[in-house]
Amino acid sequence: MRSRLGEFVAAAEAAALRDAMDHALLRFDSCYVIAPSHNPVGPFDFGGAYDEASDRHHTTLELMERAYEDAYHQFIEPVVGASGEQIAGVSGAAPR
Repeated sequence: MRSRLGEFVAAAEAAALRDAMDHALLRFDSCYVIAPSHNPVGPFDFGGAYDEASDRHHTTLELMERAYEDAYHQFIEPVVGASGEQIAGVSGAAPR
């Protein structure tokens, strides 16, 4: 029962995300979704998950912290940092 309910919750969340993305694309030029290609934690895995690579159990809090760090290092620093450099270059240009 738990796995079937978990599949339903995951499908409902995917449909809600798709609808939100469709709505956001009407107002923005681009929209980014930061999500891993796999989901190590199911909807009802409140206690965390076991990681075979590190051979230990990770708590949900630790998994959320690592997800935030990954998103920050892979997306926010490169995109926002590059945008800031371009803006600084334009604002520092001499007036004509």
